[in-house]
Amino acid sequence: MKLRIRFSVIPFAILLFLVAVDRRLIFLIPLALLSFFSYFLGAVLLVVTAFLLIYHKIGGIYGLGVMALVLLFVECAYLDREKAPLEHYAILLMAVLLALPTFMLMRSIAPLVPGFEATALAVLILLSLYAFSKMVTE
Repeated sequence: MKLRIRFSVIPFAILLFLVAVDRRLIFLIPLALLSFFSYFLGAVLLVVTAFLLIYHKIGGIYGLGVMALVLLFVECAYLDREKAPLEHYAILLMAVLLALPTFMLMRSIAPLVPGFEATALAVLILLSLYAFSKMVTE
């Protein structure tokens, strides 16, 4: 029997560190633990994270990083459960890493727009890039 690496533990550990920085997001930890077992709970985690970030007006690089890590964690957990090939993880990681240049682009072309709107737009582009890459690979 071949031992399979659980890649979802890596973004989960980084997410725990980021949540420890801002205690207002501490409510994400129990839901994140349950997301290891269910994709539905992972989708709920995505929605709850977005709601908490908006409610607490957490934006910028920190908000984008939290949202990107939650997406990476949820999808890695799904890929772990499905025993997906490593190429799928690479596509996921590439799509999530594109959030940072997208955010920088939004910040540079919209200097009069507050940072939160640029973050929200970058997150939407991140989600659409990932959805597109997922459709292409299936």
